[in-house]
Amino acid sequence: MVVAVLGSFIGSFMLCLTYYEGSLFRRSQCDSCHAELSWYELMPLVSFIIQNGRCRRCGNRIPVYIFLTELLFFVLFFLFISESSSALYAACISFLVPLAIYDIYHFKVPDHMLLLFACVLLMICFPLLLDSRHLISSGMLIMLLHLFYLLTGSIGYGDIKLLSLFALFLPLTYFLLIFMLTYFIGGMAVICFLFYKHNLRKIPLIPFITASTLLVFKFYDELYTIYFGGFL
Repeated sequence: MVVAVLGSFIGSFMLCLTYYEGSLFRRSQCDSCHAELSWYELMPLVSFIIQNGRCRRCGNRIPVYIFLTELLFFVLFFLFISESSSALYAACISFLVPLAIYDIYHFKVPDHMLLLFACVLLMICFPLLLDSRHLISSGMLIMLLHLFYLLTGSIGYGDIKLLSLFALFLPLTYFLLIFMLTYFIGGMAVICFLFYKHNLRKIPLIPFITASTLLVFKFYDELYTIYFGGFL
């Protein structure tokens, strides 16, 4: 439970960092009136409920996605990190969930977050980069991803950059499972969306990458058997 509570704090901070690159160097403030927030107004989940989802100074509504992000971090850290000490799991949740939220609202992937994510993955997965076979396969995958982007233009370059990070820092089978599952889940979602919105032009991909990554981490053995049947 302590890890889950810590996760909600991390979620609040990472979402703020995603939206405001300079948030490391300034006090937290209300987006509407820009008043600096007290420590008790920064308590994840609790402060939102106590304040009825509004700023204590100006009375404007606090975006509900902030509360939902903190709640999602609480649940994900409880499910994933409480049963595993993997720093990779914690890093992926900490970066992917805020990126998914940002992508839903803005159809963009902030470069400063990808750079930070790359640095964290480098520290965690550095031993994997010492394997020359992995470097060759990841290099080929990154080239194929960029070729796919140049020839089709069907997904954003931010998505390509994130998938390239996964190709470089994750084992090959993990990357392939995440990639295939992303397009399976995304494809099913598009079909469902088209029933309600026939002129659908854009759909954020990061939420599906995030969901696929979490599913692969949670059910790797089962998904490996389903997709590869022991051939890889």
